[in-house]
Amino acid sequence: MNHKICPVVLCGGVGKRLWPVSRQTYPKQFSRFLGQHSLFQNTVNRFNDPRFESPLILTSNEYRFIIGEQLNQAEIRNSGIIVEPNPRDTAPAILAAALQLNKKSGNSIMLVLPSDHSIGNEEELISLIYNSQIFVEAGEIITIGIKPDRCETGYGWIEPSETGYKNSNLFRVKQFYEKPELEKAEYFYKQGKFLWNSGIYLFSTETIIEAFKEYSPKLSKYVSIAVENSTMDLDFIRLDEKSWNYIEPISIDFALMEKVPNILVTPYEFGWDDLGDWNAVWRENQKDQNGISSSGNVFSSKCKNSYLRSENANQILVALGCEDLVVVSTPDAVLVTKTDQTQDVKNVVNQLELAGYPQAWQNLVENRYWGKAETLLNEEKVQINRLEINPGKNIVLQRHSFRSEHWIVLKGKASIVLDDKKIILRENQSLNVPMGAKHSLSNLTDEPLIIVEVKTGTQLGMNDTERFEI
Repeated sequence: MNHKICPVVLCGGVGKRLWPVSRQTYPKQFSRFLGQHSLFQNTVNRFNDPRFESPLILTSNEYRFIIGEQLNQAEIRNSGIIVEPNPRDTAPAILAAALQLNKKSGNSIMLVLPSDHSIGNEEELISLIYNSQIFVEAGEIITIGIKPDRCETGYGWIEPSETGYKNSNLFRVKQFYEKPELEKAEYFYKQGKFLWNSGIYLFSTETIIEAFKEYSPKLSKYVSIAVENSTMDLDFIRLDEKSWNYIEPISIDFALMEKVPNILVTPYEFGWDDLGDWNAVWRENQKDQNGISSSGNVFSSKCKNSYLRSENANQILVALGCEDLVVVSTPDAVLVTKTDQTQDVKNVVNQLELAGYPQAWQNLVENRYWGKAETLLNEEKVQINRLEINPGKNIVLQRHSFRSEHWIVLKGKASIVLDDKKIILRENQSLNVPMGAKHSLSNLTDEPLIIVEVKTGTQLGMNDTERFEI
């Protein structure tokens, strides 16, 4: 057995309760809520330790380039990025990771982690995990239970046994409970022995693979085929879509943990939060003497117990006399809600989606294989974008039938193909790309290339793009 622990980071989920910062095109795990790094970067940095292998990441197709970019920014190597064809919840993702690790390295110890949690004392958590390793090597399945500091209906709960297992800080799990109603949550909290379900698990790949075979055989069959028939695409491991589509979405708790006997739980009580809503973000950030936590270009006066956040550097958020409010301003959306209603933000976002508001799911910044594109203006027949092309990347040869484009280089050097011409543009130089002209754009330097792109025409989206092989 490989005795180093491999962190397996699950990067699914949208985090609608943290709208408008978190959206489907750029969800909460990739945003900064606690300091200078994203929640995902905090997670992988947490286990950048000699006792751990490089992390294995699971994600969906639309987030693969965000993950690649954020790993590069954090200077973290990875053991692989597995791309799920479609979201199928945590059970298929975890099994796919176990099978991939087993295929690559034989029987290994894997630590399953959500990508968006806040940890108060990271050394204590790492020590807890490391000290549990000997039991995992003996075939045990272990979960981390959080010692609660309040009544909470937003988490699942775990009931542990009364006595420790083999003179350790581990306890057999009596029962898992789904997110309870308030009355039951109050009972759990008052009892003093129940724990929150963190969604963090530790086990060996062979143990968990055999458990899936026994308790979820159909799931085991199709995930195994998906991993066996996976293909490499650049740096990504793409699971086989045909077999993956036979899988029904199911969580690890429903598929396995609530069925397998004798699971162990180890309590952790040094600060944890899943940052599930704006109240949690307020709770985890520093506050002034009036209970105000602010982020960005914010000015407040006579306010109490509120979270104020501005994502727009060109706009100041001014709050006067606010109490028990969350106010979050982004360039294209503003949220104002009472602090006791932050759990309902998800419902409002669902209503926005049904009404067809693109702000509900779409971020102004889109990550692409070559870098990122930020929409600065979007009107009926004109769109202005800020393009950032990473070093060594290119936008492939293409043409448009219903629009022209104009490029202005703000920074760097652009290498351009325009029909049969090769053109170099430097800072403050520009070029018009006529309707119907074949064109490509490359950054052959070691520095980012930044361009302002102006599109004009009757079709400004991807539906008016014809690509060509070079």
